[in-house]
Amino acid sequence: MGLNSLAPNLNFISDILKWYLYKYGLLSYTLIIVGSIYFICIRALFINIKNNHYDRVLMLIILMLIVLGGLIGFGIESSLNQ
Repeated sequence: MGLNSLAPNLNFISDILKWYLYKYGLLSYTLIIVGSIYFICIRALFINIKNNHYDRVLMLIILMLIVLGGLIGFGIESSLNQ
């Protein structure tokens, strides 16, 4: 039993995203999936800027870079492997 048993199994989520990419394409994936998450993050940024919570703003920016970069990279990799 190795360390693989400790890692979360995200095959279901990646299968759904691969199906969406296969059915609708990379441009639709980028606009709908990544764009909606980007919009939610930007809205949270504006709320925290208005309330002067700049430490949260910095953490949200770092989280946005990680999550959105991962989603864009996953989309590009999956669309090239079809």
